[in-house]
Amino acid sequence: MRKVASYRADLIASGRYTPEALETDSHGSIKYIEMPISDLCVSAGPSNFMDEENFELVSFPAAAVPAKADFGVRVSGDSMEPAYHDGQIVWVEQCSRLNVGDVGVFIYDNAGYLKSYSEQQPAEDISDAFTDSSGNLRPQPVLISYNRKYAPKVISPSYPFQILGKVL
Repeated sequence: MRKVASYRADLIASGRYTPEALETDSHGSIKYIEMPISDLCVSAGPSNFMDEENFELVSFPAAAVPAKADFGVRVSGDSMEPAYHDGQIVWVEQCSRLNVGDVGVFIYDNAGYLKSYSEQQPAEDISDAFTDSSGNLRPQPVLISYNRKYAPKVISPSYPFQILGKVL
């Protein structure tokens, strides 16, 4: 513990680390907020992922939760390493659209995923499934893992797909 404290002091003195100030109340106590955390990990959640009974309220220091966060989910697996790790809680802003490159939480074929969102031109044989009523061809979603061990997951129009939110 002394070595860790010494290393921390050296980092602070060098300017390479600045400890975050925790939000406190009028008595100097750290302010906590309760946030919903999914009981289902994002690698394998059923289609009822967003149902209230699948969440527990957990207290966190207010400074540890991004202002736009609507809920948190636990990461399961290594497909998004090195950025996201097994067991880590990630904060999610609920939304139904993402930009290419955004990391999001998705439900696809009744399973939950934490991936980077991308798009591609749909193949000709399935282009009808991605054509809207005005005749405009929409891009086909693709879910990308950061860990190169995992191939991109091209979203088939044959299975239900939903964007739950953006990871903050």
